[in-house]
Amino acid sequence: MRARYFTLAGILAASGAAALSACATHVDEFLAEPAPEVVVPAPEAEAGADAAAPFDASDAAPCADCEYFPEVCTDDVLCQNGLFGTDGGLDPRAQVNVIRGRSASDVWIAGALGALAHFDGVSWTPSDLGVRETVHALWLDDSGEVSAASLQRLFSRGLDDPNDAGVSDGGWTSRTTRTPSAEYRRWSRTLVSGWSFPGSEWRWGVTTNHCASSTCLVSDPSPTSGVWRFRSSPVAPGSFDIADVISKNMCARISCGDMMSIHGSSANDLWAVGNGGAAVRITEAESNAPTILAFNTQTLSTLHGVWAASESEAWAVGAQGLVRHYSGHPVLWDIVSDVPTNEDLFAVWGSSPSDVWVVGDAATVLHYDGVTWSRVKIASLGARRPKLTAVWVPSPGHVWIGGQGVLLSLGGKP
Repeated sequence: MRARYFTLAGILAASGAAALSACATHVDEFLAEPAPEVVVPAPEAEAGADAAAPFDASDAAPCADCEYFPEVCTDDVLCQNGLFGTDGGLDPRAQVNVIRGRSASDVWIAGALGALAHFDGVSWTPSDLGVRETVHALWLDDSGEVSAASLQRLFSRGLDDPNDAGVSDGGWTSRTTRTPSAEYRRWSRTLVSGWSFPGSEWRWGVTTNHCASSTCLVSDPSPTSGVWRFRSSPVAPGSFDIADVISKNMCARISCGDMMSIHGSSANDLWAVGNGGAAVRITEAESNAPTILAFNTQTLSTLHGVWAASESEAWAVGAQGLVRHYSGHPVLWDIVSDVPTNEDLFAVWGSSPSDVWVVGDAATVLHYDGVTWSRVKIASLGARRPKLTAVWVPSPGHVWIGGQGVLLSLGGKP
């Protein structure tokens, strides 16, 4: 809002003689000193095309983090990419939960309110899922895509399916799942992350678990595993078979019932992390009997994201600026102490051990160059500090970041 300036003497003269008489003593004392200049907001303009925007005190308030949020987009800062809030774009209320790509010119994002979009190397195009369900995971095959709102609610696009009924405008078909035993159904699971390696048979997902029946509190006090895998059913075309990978007895020992993120450096070597600082390594992951080993991350705080650079190196991030680094130790993750934030961190990805990106609360973006961590600037957010929840890096200097109603890239470029 535009402000007009008046002197105190002018304001008092305009107020009328009656007011001056009632306050004569105080006015005399005040006017003994030079009259300071004060700012009085101008009256609101009448509604119309030329009406000023409502006054927002936060615009004039000091900005403690302004150095990280410039107004102008440049090539070396993150900028909005225009997918939200534009005609035909995604609902600005939606949060991006996952970003995955086959290449820099074949990228998908998914999130809340059925938000789905594809990037072809030039521009983003929203894809209609057919329902407004929140998508938590995306698996990209050579020929098509699979998205998931839960372990029971899967959607595919481009895969061979004998039943193509119910195909959405975006080409997505709802798929059925074949679950394990009744023990599986006693627990309510929230799917929070998924991962698959190109060409692998199995797709992986992790869940947080909640008792869905009073019987599980008595007969099964420990939650079932928070790590799952599924594949196209060999006996029921058009559906997926789901398998519980880690036994409930093992989860009782290592607290792996509530997992938050999963990623692997190959089809046979995966990491999953979660609540209580849990971290499990899954090897021989494509076999009928994967090997599971628990690791010590030297924390009891929640780990929200994990990215494996290789079999000997991985990164995990979590609550209050928590970063852990795996560097090949038989059972231990290293503490990373030089992280320049205390905000909760939700996702991590990189193109190499010397190009690692981390995102989190309050529009926090961090970059690691192999030696030091630094804070990355974001342009044109104004007073907004959205929660950032997803990151994907196809190559050095090229990154996609998503969060609450925002999609970012360096310089705002593809």
